[in-house]
Amino acid sequence: MVLTKCFFRRENLMASLLFCIVSYGLLSTWLYLVHSINEKVESTLPSSLLIRVLIIITALSFIIQKKPGVFKNFIAITFGLVLVFIHTIIVLHLLLNTFPDFYVFVF
Repeated sequence: MVLTKCFFRRENLMASLLFCIVSYGLLSTWLYLVHSINEKVESTLPSSLLIRVLIIITALSFIIQKKPGVFKNFIAITFGLVLVFIHTIIVLHLLLNTFPDFYVFVF
């Protein structure tokens, strides 16, 4: 039985750190915006413990990746998902004959 060695690459560690900072920053900003309009957020997914656990699991899997360039792939996938969400919001508002405002894109 051959044991595989786990090599920690510096770029994967930096990608993991950057991912954690951005993820927690976006979650904190979103929660601040929702609290500022007196909305109840105790039962929403971004305020749950599950999201924080999944962010930590993702960061750890970034660190133990053997393949270099994990951050480039992650950025490409994230950018694609953001574009899909923006296009979905715009199409749904076009079907409703309304113009999407800032709050629609945030929430």
